[in-house]
Amino acid sequence: MSPPPVESQVQVLTDLYNSIQNARHFPRDLLKTATVSNALPLTSPSLSLYSQQLKDIAQNLRSDAVQTALRAAQDSAKADGKNITNNVRRENRKRRRPPSPESPQPYTATEQQSSSLFSSSKDDVAPLKSQELIEYIRQFNKEHSSCKLGIWQATRSSSKDLKNPAILRFSIKDVLTTYLTVSYTADDPTLSVESVTAFGPRERKLPHSQSEYSVYRTLSQEFGRMIHSDPQVGLQRFMTLLCSYENMFTMRCEKCQRVLCAEGHVAAVQRVWNENKEYWEARHVSC
Repeated sequence: MSPPPVESQVQVLTDLYNSIQNARHFPRDLLKTATVSNALPLTSPSLSLYSQQLKDIAQNLRSDAVQTALRAAQDSAKADGKNITNNVRRENRKRRRPPSPESPQPYTATEQQSSSLFSSSKDDVAPLKSQELIEYIRQFNKEHSSCKLGIWQATRSSSKDLKNPAILRFSIKDVLTTYLTVSYTADDPTLSVESVTAFGPRERKLPHSQSEYSVYRTLSQEFGRMIHSDPQVGLQRFMTLLCSYENMFTMRCEKCQRVLCAEGHVAAVQRVWNENKEYWEARHVSC
């Protein structure tokens, strides 16, 4: 007698599978055959129906058609089922799982780089102390004919005591006037620049006010940005920056090669230190 077609065997097993899945919704105590008589009476019509369906499933499972289909499926799996997984859903889930993150790497200490925008060629100059300021001003004025540095006082006073903080007045003839606030501490007498405000050469303004001209207001903002990059910048290093503004209204921008920028027609008030050539490059803020 020839075996039944494969299609009929598949259909027999499919029907058996559906009936078993349907039986999963039966009352749980009914499936425990050992405690059926104690748990629930079978006098209920619905329970009698469930019981009859379970008997039908058992009888169907022992039938020749189902047993033949099961043996055929088992033989087919042994013949060519080496690469067949028994849980395709789980395999797909594993495949979709994102890769595990890399293990944390040990911390590697990196050398902190200075964010200062000031020149580094003056680092070998000894920091200026508060008691050396007067002599430094005298020497500076001797070496610079077009620039002048002095101590600013609100009123004409004969007192020669240096206040802390002190306000210095720096000017370049026909170019600008700036007021520098410098200070020191009792533990460290080294002078540091706290703030700088720029004005026009003929403006009569107090150090804590602001200029009427946008170019000098922009210049004051640039000074603030420079100080923010190095809050402990010394007076000597800052003076090298101020002296670079002697030709502020004639120097060309290193980027666009224009004296005035295309937008706003403002001079190149920004300065960038060139380490290779060791000089301050003029640039427009917009460049």
